[in-house]
Amino acid sequence: MKRVFPLFFLLGFGLVGGCIEKPELLRGERLSALEEKGRTIFMRETCTSCHVLTIALANVEVPRGFAPNLRKTVARSRDWYRAYFVDSRAILPWSPMPFFGYLSDDEIDALIAFLNRLNKDAPARPAVAGEKIPQIPRNPETYLAAQSLYQGYCTGCHGELGNGGGRVGHILSPEPRDFTDGLWLSKQTESYLYSVVSDGKPNTAMPPFRDILSSEERALLLTYVQYFADPVAKERMELGELQGIPR
Repeated sequence: MKRVFPLFFLLGFGLVGGCIEKPELLRGERLSALEEKGRTIFMRETCTSCHVLTIALANVEVPRGFAPNLRKTVARSRDWYRAYFVDSRAILPWSPMPFFGYLSDDEIDALIAFLNRLNKDAPARPAVAGEKIPQIPRNPETYLAAQSLYQGYCTGCHGELGNGGGRVGHILSPEPRDFTDGLWLSKQTESYLYSVVSDGKPNTAMPPFRDILSSEERALLLTYVQYFADPVAKERMELGELQGIPR
């Protein structure tokens, strides 16, 4: 850590002050007009104040607690980025990302194009087939633990009531899943739901949580989501009445 902090500040002052040349990525490869516009916005909004290490160095390993390495992050959908710029903590509860909702749609598209250029070589994270789902006992203690996780990581999109009416749900297309739809939920296997929580869902803003949450935490979310389609069981659990609740 002693070596990282001086490097971080030196690179930050160097890039902002123009003392350091453009990073190799930006010198050696021609950016498209849209990507160049995004780079300009990235610099204008002083994003380098937090992300300077990952812009200036190709293979830097970012210490825990630093801004993520933009060259190694998983590619996200346009809607995910838009929602994150508008309300980052609706997407990730611990995010220090500031508000960028004042950017125009064109500016957001350009910034997303630049970010996608940065992480274009990031390795894809394949889904893990056949992962064993941890067995979570259904009791008030695990219910409250699951509820806390859901409120932190899911309400921003899916809403407090599980109906897709979260703070940024209206930004997303397709809209977040309505978990109160019992007919839909009855047709989904636990393996499928767990895989979506773990690995996200293509062509939607649903991100993977495999690298953020443990297998037990993902299983807790799975159990909590199932309660939305069974309001009677949900009420019993909230009241601490265990009788009649399926295991």
